Amino acid sequence: MAKVRPFYGIRYESGNITKQICPPYDIISKAEKKRLKKMSPYNMVRLELPDKAGGLDKYRHSAKLMKQWLDRGVLVRDDAPAFYAYEQVFSDHGRKMTRRGFFACLKIENPHRGSVKPHERTLSKPKEDRLKLLKATKANLSPIFGLFNDKNRKMVRLLRKISSQKGFVSAKDGEGTLHRLWQVTEPEFIGTAEKTLGSQKVFIADGHHRYETSWNYLREKKKADRKYSVSSEYNYVMIFLCPMEDPGLSIWPTHRVVREPRDLEERIEKYFNVLPASAYDRLKGRLPQPLLLVKGGKKRTLVIKKGGTLDAAMPGKCRSYKELGVSILHSILLKDVPPENITYVKDAGETVALARKKKCLAVIVPATPIEAVKNIALANQTMPQKSTYFFPKVASGIVIHGVK
Repeated sequence: MAKVRPFYGIRYESGNITKQICPPYDIISKAEKKRLKKMSPYNMVRLELPDKAGGLDKYRHSAKLMKQWLDRGVLVRDDAPAFYAYEQVFSDHGRKMTRRGFFACLKIENPHRGSVKPHERTLSKPKEDRLKLLKATKANLSPIFGLFNDKNRKMVRLLRKISSQKGFVSAKDGEGTLHRLWQVTEPEFIGTAEKTLGSQKVFIADGHHRYETSWNYLREKKKADRKYSVSSEYNYVMIFLCPMEDPGLSIWPTHRVVREPRDLEERIEKYFNVLPASAYDRLKGRLPQPLLLVKGGKKRTLVIKKGGTLDAAMPGKCRSYKELGVSILHSILLKDVPPENITYVKDAGETVALARKKKCLAVIVPATPIEAVKNIALANQTMPQKSTYFFPKVASGIVIHGVK
């Protein structure tokens, strides 16, 4: 089962770090990066998405900046190992919500077997980029996001209790999400967390590329380190752990803008029943999930035909996988479509507008249920890329884990 432990966190010295945090690297646009850099000379984006400078490539430049920030006291290393309770207060389509969890170090395992369960496929290029950054900085600059079962809600109650205290770090991001952090060294919390996770599997919600990068880094270090020890920090990766029972869990869909395949209509005729666009909202809570296709002024809802269609289109896949809209989309409509022909957008209106601008097809998909994430991971299967968007994202810069 999963093994977690406290760690010596590296944090910004300031208690209010609104100008220092940034979103995860993979959702930062060029315009957003420029805005974040203007906010502060110490914004985390300078480490997460570094630029080359002074004759150094971008990875070595990131490492140099981090060392400078530590030397100047901008970043400080805590003098005791701890878990770090973390709370996000946010608006989800008009509803005020609160998500709670904690940062810990998770023992790295082979991502293809063991107690740490991924649910999405990864690509080689992002992993190569993150590995170079990890080697240079020797730090987890941003966390993996993991889920675990807390059926008796012990961790939910402990985290709620901690949130009633004054946090020692806070920030508010560009989307209006409030972030708060507590350093936790109390034996009750540490013991309960370790015992709870010690009997559970961890399901990766976000950060699949970062997790596999840490696994690759560990394998390289074990091979090269003559004094290898199982207690070395590079055996662990920083993770934000959230109970599946937390009432603040929110999964958004990620929609697609696609240069459609030539045989799209033939695939639709063979595998789908076509309904009016108005049927989508009525059916999106059902299984198998529908798809909404928009091109120009033409809108239509697609529902996969009954019978053996799912099994024939996705042989060997578990039922939860087969019934997801994103799985149906990529296994049938977008099968063999090159990744470079697909753009991912989280807002449905922006998806349709971008498709109109590019003269492409917009595909609106329903959100992935949390139980499907769990079931697919337990079946050791992976969903298509960008099948889930856990909102809000866990910020980078809240806390850092050194892996020397």
